[in-house]
Amino acid sequence: MTQKRNLDRQKVINKATEIINEKGLSELTMPNLAKALGVRSQSLYHYVSNLDELLSLVCAERLKVLRAHLTEKLIGYSGNDALYLFADETREFLLNDRTVSSIFYNLEAYINNQLITDEINKIIDLGEKIVNIDKKNTVSLHGLLAAVLGYVFLDRADLFKNEDKKSADDNYHELLSRLVSPTTKSKKVKKLGKDN
Repeated sequence: MTQKRNLDRQKVINKATEIINEKGLSELTMPNLAKALGVRSQSLYHYVSNLDELLSLVCAERLKVLRAHLTEKLIGYSGNDALYLFADETREFLLNDRTVSSIFYNLEAYINNQLITDEINKIIDLGEKIVNIDKKNTVSLHGLLAAVLGYVFLDRADLFKNEDKKSADDNYHELLSRLVSPTTKSKKVKKLGKDN
């Protein structure tokens, strides 16, 4: 149990992240985390008050990583190129980061958590600053993010198991292109909806 002296909040968060990535969200319990860290469960409560707080900290940290990743990737891009890249990189990150997507899609438990809300808002702010697009012909960034998150959910849920990666990517890009540059038919449908 000598590890306890070297333990800090960041090590607890890192190990929790590792457990979720490797075994899934359901495997992250305080006893499992304590065992993985080589400490008693009670020791963890010096760093986090409960599992909900730990999951909030983990999710907020992973969202910070996503924001840093987006900031780095979007340098030098603008307009629709930046919009597509923002959407692609967000989707790819969520598909490959089991931790943030597992927590994010269980968000009803954390929707009022200020840490997570702040990080989500920072990502939206980043997108709005970098992705300077023609708002007349494009959905809002909020609408785009909703589409990305919905698509990731479908990908993660394996609802289209027969779809290969190329088809999934092509269909995803088709969705983005329709959101970014609606067709004349889409515009007519929009106008009809307003009249009714």
